[in-house]
Amino acid sequence: LIHFIKRKFKSRMSMSDIIVLNVGGTRFETSRATLVSQPDSMLAKMFDPDSPLVPAKPKDDAYFLDRDPETFSLILSFLRSGEIFVDSKMVLNKLSHEAKFYQLPGLEAKIQEIQANNESNQPQKPIGFNIEGKIVWIEREAFGKIPFHKIVEGVCGSLDKDGNIVVIPYYANTCKDEARMKEYRLASLVYFLQFVDQVRTGQYNYNQMYENY
Repeated sequence: LIHFIKRKFKSRMSMSDIIVLNVGGTRFETSRATLVSQPDSMLAKMFDPDSPLVPAKPKDDAYFLDRDPETFSLILSFLRSGEIFVDSKMVLNKLSHEAKFYQLPGLEAKIQEIQANNESNQPQKPIGFNIEGKIVWIEREAFGKIPFHKIVEGVCGSLDKDGNIVVIPYYANTCKDEARMKEYRLASLVYFLQFVDQVRTGQYNYNQMYENY
């Protein structure tokens, strides 16, 4: 009986069929070819004539899906063109959730790509360097892709309570030998200036930062 039902449905199906869907109370019309364009998706399994699943019986000539209609319109756009045009963080998060439900890994990858681009285009907070209580700000972009912890290591520094990098180490100000303390402080400042110069001229290589020290 099941095989008979499948053959019956398949004989009536065509990729040019117009499929009507009621998604969360909103009506959508699209072609069967669009719905099956991602072969491993839930929608393809529902509407591909060769799918082993028997399609749900439509009500009032529409297949009902109890899902969010706003994001479904974006899903249809992706199925039609392979692209989505949205940059709202909230909408992208909702769309990512729906992409998982509809089993659309290609859409998930596209969302992750957009989110990564959005993050990279955000202005980055400058990095503060604490030099004996005075904060020197340097734009984050000057350090390129150098990880923050590598910047801290690059000046042999530590972090103060506000997250600024302390350039002159604690031991340089607590050394009992005054001459040695001045030596530590001067060396730290010189090292910091060399570090900044190397970063700004593109000569700083954090993978070899201790090579000459």
